[in-house]
Amino acid sequence: MAGVPPGRPLVPELDFSSQPYGNLSKRFDEDISHARSIIKEKLPVLSQLNALLSLTLGTNLTLFIDARSPDSPAKLLGSHPDDGAEPDCQLALRPETIIQFYQGHLDPRYGLFKDEFLHDTAMSKKSIPLAIKFSDLLTPQGPPSLPKVPSTFERLPVPTEDIAQVKRDIKEFGYGLVKNALTPTQVAVLRKAVEEQAAGERKAGVARMDGGADATSGPNQRLWVLVNKGDEFLDLLNHPLIDEIVPWLIGDHALLHSYLANIARPGNIPMVMHTDQVAVQPPIRDVVFGVNIMFALTDVTASNGATRIIPGSHLGHVAPADIFSIEGTIPAEAPAGSAFVFDSRLWHGTGPNTLTPGSPDSERPTIFMFFMRSFIRSQENYSLSLRPDVARKLSQRQRKFLGFCATGTVGGQEGYITEGTYFDRKEDCVGAIRAPHEPYVPELVNGA
Repeated sequence: MAGVPPGRPLVPELDFSSQPYGNLSKRFDEDISHARSIIKEKLPVLSQLNALLSLTLGTNLTLFIDARSPDSPAKLLGSHPDDGAEPDCQLALRPETIIQFYQGHLDPRYGLFKDEFLHDTAMSKKSIPLAIKFSDLLTPQGPPSLPKVPSTFERLPVPTEDIAQVKRDIKEFGYGLVKNALTPTQVAVLRKAVEEQAAGERKAGVARMDGGADATSGPNQRLWVLVNKGDEFLDLLNHPLIDEIVPWLIGDHALLHSYLANIARPGNIPMVMHTDQVAVQPPIRDVVFGVNIMFALTDVTASNGATRIIPGSHLGHVAPADIFSIEGTIPAEAPAGSAFVFDSRLWHGTGPNTLTPGSPDSERPTIFMFFMRSFIRSQENYSLSLRPDVARKLSQRQRKFLGFCATGTVGGQEGYITEGTYFDRKEDCVGAIRAPHEPYVPELVNGA
């Protein structure tokens, strides 16, 4: 499954290696053939590329799509064009990715760049829009519409203490700004905790840095799994804004999908524009699956890395043409103590911090508290990540947020899934217990 071969059997009689239902090599060849047929079928619309694109499928097959002539359909070539022109875009994709794009089972922006969300892409800047457009043209619905230009809105959300207005803003624009969600004292307590934890992780050699040229470098720092990193962060899960916004938007049993601090520092590369439900595949745009609450621990400005957003981009089949560009976005600016609340379908990303390193307030510390509907697999697997000492002091509310409470028919333990039942991790779950088999006869009760 998913390219993972079976392991060695533990019981010799249950070795299924001689009972294959398919041949992986043959299946790969079939996928190559299917991908080629898809591209041939799509050649009329691929003429919209107005470019020469090379496409490597697998490891040893490179095709060329010549769509340079506006007066003739695109051509699929098995070798480099005779005129020796260099491709405007070079892509390497698995054939099954082409098939998934064609079937509408995989969003192109996620399929192309899912491993490059926190750092720069190796693809040339010139190639990015072409790669995205090529993939969009393969899908059943075709390329999405470009988002509305922010300057064309008559108004945009501003920080307010009117929660009803915040909700209206979320519905209309995909985000709202809550003024004074934290008092100055609360901001100071949380900022101190974030900054000291960040320093401690750097000193211990376990810091998670991003916003650089690759996955292991960059000036930005993220503090993952905040539930493990101090009582301040556990207490923040009691914030009443959670109760006011989360059930209203995504239902009563939402889970804490991820909980982290994000410190944007000078010299960072802007984060790729994305939505927070991009991992929901096949892509579903007409249902909101999550809501993110960002607490500002300093004044958040365009200069210090405010989250870049595209207002209104949570509605409809819309997406930016180049997710590595912040053109057409605006900064979600807000004073310290504010909460930036946004729909998981909103296109957004950490912005560039253009301040001088070491200057006052050059760092932008924020806390992100992201909730998703209860049937969505959490980004953070708390059953693996939660420290035992933290688990022992969690409240019922916190345990429910982390998934240690059954809801509906999911989240149970050893088959017990009664809604509202709380569970703790067990080290003695029922294991292999063997006895000689005998026909089952119900025991008599009270002599009956």
